[in-house]
Amino acid sequence: MKKNGLLLAILGVTLALGMAVVGCDTGLKTQGKAIEKIIIETPPLKVNYLMGEAFDLSGLSVTVIYTDGSEEPTAAYTIQGDTFTAGTRSIAVSLSDKTATFDVVVENTLVDTGLPVVYIETQNRQHINSKETYITANMIIKDHNNIVHENTMRIRGRGNATWTYPKKPYKIKLDSKANFFSMGNDKDWVLLANYCDKSLMRTGLAFEMSKILNFAWTPDAEFVELVLNGEYQGNYQLVEGIKQDTKRVNIPSDGFIVERDGYYLQEPKYFVTNEGFGYSFKNPDTDDLTNDQWDYIKNYLNGFETVLYSDGFNDPDDGYQKYIDIDSFAGWFLLQNIIANMDTNPYLTKSDFTPSSKVFMGPPWDFEWSNGIGWYDGPRPRPANYWVCNGWYYEKLLTDTAFVNKLKELWSTYRSPINQAALQYIDNTKVKLTQSQKLNFRRWDILNTRVSVEGIPLGSFDAEVGCDRQFFVNHMAWLDTAINGL
Repeated sequence: MKKNGLLLAILGVTLALGMAVVGCDTGLKTQGKAIEKIIIETPPLKVNYLMGEAFDLSGLSVTVIYTDGSEEPTAAYTIQGDTFTAGTRSIAVSLSDKTATFDVVVENTLVDTGLPVVYIETQNRQHINSKETYITANMIIKDHNNIVHENTMRIRGRGNATWTYPKKPYKIKLDSKANFFSMGNDKDWVLLANYCDKSLMRTGLAFEMSKILNFAWTPDAEFVELVLNGEYQGNYQLVEGIKQDTKRVNIPSDGFIVERDGYYLQEPKYFVTNEGFGYSFKNPDTDDLTNDQWDYIKNYLNGFETVLYSDGFNDPDDGYQKYIDIDSFAGWFLLQNIIANMDTNPYLTKSDFTPSSKVFMGPPWDFEWSNGIGWYDGPRPRPANYWVCNGWYYEKLLTDTAFVNKLKELWSTYRSPINQAALQYIDNTKVKLTQSQKLNFRRWDILNTRVSVEGIPLGSFDAEVGCDRQFFVNHMAWLDTAINGL
């Protein structure tokens, strides 16, 4: 009994880690006898759980029955089941190919991780399986189990590659505006899943640095837990969505927000410039976009490209600076390189149809493959001596003395405050997410699994964060030399 009791304690620790319990040699002697069945003599003492709470197997007693009628107690079983879904849950106890079950009851209240919890219930608990079609839903946000927001809303999927992962990102549209966590009153919000990011914080880190670089607008974000239709989904970020609005991208309603990325062919309306760059529309909405607007922004960017790739591209009056805002273009390049973003999807904005408004870079978005992660399979932290985003328009811009001088000026001004703020953000966020990351990676057991193009996994949240932090330090040191050497 002492040996069995010790194993039960070990099994309980394993379950707390969210892993399947694997049986081991406990002295069970079958002597060639065939097992007829196993029975649960007494279930665990604890059968009621908060969502996400670790199992407590105290009191569980299992007996193996042999075909010859003999029997003996055993702890050489495995347990399959979890507490991530509300309701009565059947937990399987297995030995060899025999199984018995006991039931637990899981509340639709998530265990406290220190983060706010977003509870979403779709109408008739419909599955969200489309990026185009919204589903009606209700949302409650609780902070330390106190309701802080109640909203009716619609929800759909979002993202490109991220939508293909098991942990899904979502777009939500409230029926009436709400001010979540002092981020501003609005109807449109995004729930980022950060499935590929085992530090969970690369997007937040990039936003932190973007604000220091004084982009016209940087989205605010808040870490939350998500429970969807009574099932825990993991650690998410509730983020301001990119849209035209006086409190977001502050341009007139008929101004332009266009995005360059590799998925433009999937959009209902897009254009390809003479240099082969595909753009889709964020504003005006494709339902409202007129042919005149479509023609104007396409022709404007074609005109910019013609000048950029001409001999007189750097003329201060009639060169490329006539078309684009050099400060925002230099700031965007600097931000992407500070965080070493391998997969940028830039947004460009233009206020109106007049020649007096230029194209600005921003707002910043998409940072999952950054900070030393993406398309690299060697030891980590990755060697930090590389540029990103030095193709596209930047290949030519970097040959212009005025652009390089602007880049050096921004680096000299913001290098120190960015370095200090970034390291503080990493350290503080690691502490903030201590309990949340444990629950998230019990739900999504991927810390030892390669996800897409990320490279070698390190096996723990602490190791991933530590590696990202060291890469950032190394990369900033390399940029000191690289930028000054341009």
